Formats: sequence, structure tokens, C-alpha cells
Amino acid sequence: MGGPRIFIVDDDREFSADLEALLSADYDVSVAFDGESALAMIGRVSPDVVLLDVEFTGSDLTGVRVLEHIRALDQPPPVIMLSGNERVSTVVEAMKLGAFHYIIKPAPPAELFNLILRALAAGRRSRQIMAQRSELGRLTGSLVCGDESMFRVLEQADMVAGTKATVLITGESGTGKEMIARRIHEGSGFSEGPFVGINCSAFPPDLIESEIFGHAANAFTNAVSRMGKLELASGGTFFMDEVGESPLALQIKLLRALGEKVFSRLGENAERNVECRIIAATSRNLEEALSEGSFREDLYYRLNIYRIHLPPLRERPGDTLVLARHFLDQLVADNDRQISGFSPAVLERIERERWPGNVRELRNFVERAVINCQGGLIGLGDMFGSGAAAGGEPETDQGEYLTLKEAGDQAKEERERRYCRNRLRETGGNVSKAAALSGVLRQSFQRKLKDLGVDPDEFKSP
Repeated sequence: MGGPRIFIVDDDREFSADLEALLSADYDVSVAFDGESALAMIGRVSPDVVLLDVEFTGSDLTGVRVLEHIRALDQPPPVIMLSGNERVSTVVEAMKLGAFHYIIKPAPPAELFNLILRALAAGRRSRQIMAQRSELGRLTGSLVCGDESMFRVLEQADMVAGTKATVLITGESGTGKEMIARRIHEGSGFSEGPFVGINCSAFPPDLIESEIFGHAANAFTNAVSRMGKLELASGGTFFMDEVGESPLALQIKLLRALGEKVFSRLGENAERNVECRIIAATSRNLEEALSEGSFREDLYYRLNIYRIHLPPLRERPGDTLVLARHFLDQLVADNDRQISGFSPAVLERIERERWPGNVRELRNFVERAVINCQGGLIGLGDMFGSGAAAGGEPETDQGEYLTLKEAGDQAKEERERRYCRNRLRETGGNVSKAAALSGVLRQSFQRKLKDLGVDPDEFKSP
């Protein structure tokens, strides 16, 4: 029959026949009984999912070696490993090499069908990414995205770029507001001038005014005359990030600078003219700030001439995998690593995550995975297995998306991590003492810390 193509590779002919009979009602099934035959057939079969035995009797090729050959294909299909026993070392090796998942024979039909459906979905996602990448580059330029909502954002940015209108960009932290601001700048009549940005939440109230407007000589003790960022942006674009956090005193001066294009340096009476494009961004709800009295209404209307809202990454499903692949390409090149991509299981997990830190958080996870990865393909453990590696527990509970075994493994790892952190906290980061308290050798304790992503230096007194 037609439909998705399943390739069974198993030397147990009776089991293969039963499996073929079970699946053939819904899938186009092909069978090979050894690794050599499988590799000879795979190009002709062009499977959507491979069910691959871990061991073959009387063959030089193990299932793991066959998996390596399959993963080396230009567009490798997801591979589900079949095992007659729970040999942990073999399963771990297969998962590191990029197997989508594994199942213990005899496979419960419901579990097998569920895994196949998940593998088919993961394979479709991988092919979509490959097909989208060149087209996306043409559509989006230097800004990488793949979701329809972001295409609309780019349309807005390109439309307003040719005007001189002030733009307000809203959205959660980490959604890419500065990238949109830069795109507007690059497409505007101010593109020959500089792009100068400031984060209004990064400076205390007594310094932010000087940073933006500059100060005169002797404006305060030992001060020398200094140009502010607004003046530096003359002829270009001045970008104010987190403008919603600016103090009220600064908002009054900003209002005049935006409206009349004039300002004075701190400690100076002379007025200076400035001609530049103004773009502001905020992760704060400015309407709520207005009602609270922490943001001036007149400044709000001055800034809110043309508004662009960036949806959070969890509302941009078409972006997650495209961005993850883009970050991986960048980080592999920057770190001179030989990593070809993500395993299908990782791609599936990336799509399920909610990414509360948005694009910035996704990039951090990919960077951590590149550091952790010891093979040619990023596995689940590389990217998600050390949730505290950056100094804390995972921000979201993904247990509802895991299989029972995955949830149990994750819970076990988190218990071990908490245990090790408590021992290190008790001993002030002394690994030898912590190992003694734990009843294990120092070398064993060190290996466990490395596996869990726990840094002993975090617990040492400064």
C-alpha cells in the first residue's frame, strides 16, 4: 500500500514477519535481515522511518554501525533501535549517534505505533528545515525566522523603514527587538549614519541622563566634556531599549529631544540640534505603566507613532527549529567543532519547549549543547540533560511531554544533582570532603559532577 515507508532491519525472521504484518495495514513496509542488505537497499527504499535491530547474528555489522552509515546520509531518516534486552551501554551509544529512540522487543503495539508517529513527525520537521533555509535567507536577509507571524513583523519593519517616523517595538525580553530595530535602520534613509543603542534599565537614574545627553566640562567633580549617545547617533538611528524603565526626570528631557530635536548636555545651558531616527523598545506593558504613573502619557504618544509587536517564541512555532539550526551553524563555526546537526529526538524536544527566555534562551541551550557534544550529532543529554549547568534548575517543567522512562530518568538525574549540590554546599566546594560524605571515591564523585553539570567552584567562598 501507499503511505509512509517503514524499513525493518532485523535478523529475526519470525519477529520481522510479525512486525511487517502489524504495520503493513498503515504503512509501506520493506524488510532486510542483515546490515549489509539494509545498506544496499536503503537508497532504493528511501524510508521515512527505520526500525533497526541492535545486534545481527553472524554479521560483521552491528546495528550501531549500520546506524552510523544511515546518519551519514544527506537526509537521514529517524531510526528507532530494536533490542532484545536492556543493554544500557549499547542503547546509550545508539542515542549518542543520533537514534531517535529505542524499544525493547517484543514491542507493545501501542508503544511502537506512538514512536513511529513521533519519528515521522520529526522526519518531516527535518526535511522542512532543509527546504526552507535557502528560501528564508532570500526573504529575511540577515534576520533568521520561519514563522508567518515574523514575516508580518518584517513586512511592518520594511514598510516603516523608508519613513522618518518614530517606532516603538514591544515584546518580551529576548524576542529580538534590537534585531528588528537594526533592520529598520539598514532599510532607512539613515543607514549611512551610525546605529547607536542604549539600554535604559542598565544605568542608575543619576547616570542615565549623562549617558544619553552627555555632559559639559566641570558638570561634576573631575568631569571632562563628553558627547552623549544621542549626539553620537546624529545622522543615523538612536535606539532606546527598555525605555519603559527610564526615570520620570529623564522622560521630560526625552520628550523635548524627540519633539523639538534639541537638547542640552548635563551642566550646559547651550542647546544643541540633533537629527536622527528614534526607535524605542520595551518589554514592559506601557499602558499599565501609564495607569501606575511611572511613564508619561505625552512621551508615550510621542513614541507610539508606529508600533511593532514581537510575539514570544512560544507563539512562533515556525521559528524554533530554523533558529536552532542557525545558531548551531554559527557556534560550530566559531568553536571549530565537527557537529552535523541535532538528533531527531532533540528536534522534537526543541519544538515542545516553551522557551520562556525566548530566542536568547534557545541560543544559550544550543551553545551549551555544542560544548557538551562529544560526537557528530547533538543528543538529548547534550542539550537538555544538564539543566543546572548554567547555574540553576530548568525554568520549565517539561514532564508532561516525556515518556514514563524519560520522566523517571530526568527525575533521577535531578535528585542526584540536588544531592551533589547539597554535599558541596556543606563542604564549601571541597570535592574530597563531599566525596567522603557521599561514600564514594573522589574520582567517581568528580565524574558524576561533570555528568550533572555541577561546578564545585560555585560553592567556594570568595
